[in-house]
Amino acid sequence: MTKGRRIPELDILRGVAIFGVLIIHSSFEGRFTSETMAVQAIMARLFDWAVLAFFFSSGFLHDRSVSFTILLKKRFLSLLVPFFIYNVFYNLCFFGIETMGGTQAGLFVVNFRSLYTCLFQSPAFQLYFLPYLFMITIAVSGLEKFCRRRYQWGYGSIFALVIIFYLDRGYPPVSHGADCHNLPMYLVMFIIGILSRPFIEKPFVKPWVIAMAMVAVLGALMFFNLSLMSLLVPPLLTAMVGAIRAIRQSKPLSYIGNMSGSIYLWHTPVLLPAITRLLSLCGIPSLFNLFGSIVLTLATCLLLRLGLDTMFVRVIKINTPKYVTL
Repeated sequence: MTKGRRIPELDILRGVAIFGVLIIHSSFEGRFTSETMAVQAIMARLFDWAVLAFFFSSGFLHDRSVSFTILLKKRFLSLLVPFFIYNVFYNLCFFGIETMGGTQAGLFVVNFRSLYTCLFQSPAFQLYFLPYLFMITIAVSGLEKFCRRRYQWGYGSIFALVIIFYLDRGYPPVSHGADCHNLPMYLVMFIIGILSRPFIEKPFVKPWVIAMAMVAVLGALMFFNLSLMSLLVPPLLTAMVGAIRAIRQSKPLSYIGNMSGSIYLWHTPVLLPAITRLLSLCGIPSLFNLFGSIVLTLATCLLLRLGLDTMFVRVIKINTPKYVTL
């Protein structure tokens, strides 16, 4: 896996995961029937690991050779700058909606009487990922610099502390969300990404064994709601993609995975709820609305990204900045 080049295993992982994120965020009780909501709940349980996949892939790409100062600067520009930019953008959007008489973003009540807080409060609830990833990356990098050659002991200490924390507090019912109770789990997933890289680069397990393990883990998620098993899905799925050539060469999934950052930033609270409402107003049946809105949101985000990249390259003569597209 040459530095600076795309890693197909991670692109495929992110391509599948972003579909799961849209499923998780497609809970619109006011527009879907109870039967559709039951399907959405089952699918959301199956994709409980989707947000964890992005922490895993970030850990997988973590470079211990980068100096702490440079890493701090890069992560601030690539994570916190878009966090602030999109918080302002979404708050202004819904301030306009509220001014024109609207009071809700999807099913989430928005109150913008204190617009000055827009740097930190946003209806774009998925943006919690950005400051959490920033904190985790900086904390892990600081630990590695402090422990130097014994950083593995630091990883082990973190695992032990997280286990103690969840034994005392209980594991969260879902493996995603902005609740601080989930932050230790995201930290562990990041470190699993770091530790998994040597085994995925040089696999030693037969593909059928990985596939059976995947089926068992997904079954535990689906039928027993064991959300703890979600921690196993990203490394298993990445290993399976690496072991099965047909999956690794899937261009549509790779393309979606490559654009997953933009989809994550843009799909809610504007596009997905708006498309869902539009299909509902057009009389599209509830179940078709669920999957149709997801497909249309993905397509819209991809077209927006394509248009944005084209504009920057042809008009401004530079590549699209990462703080715009993630």
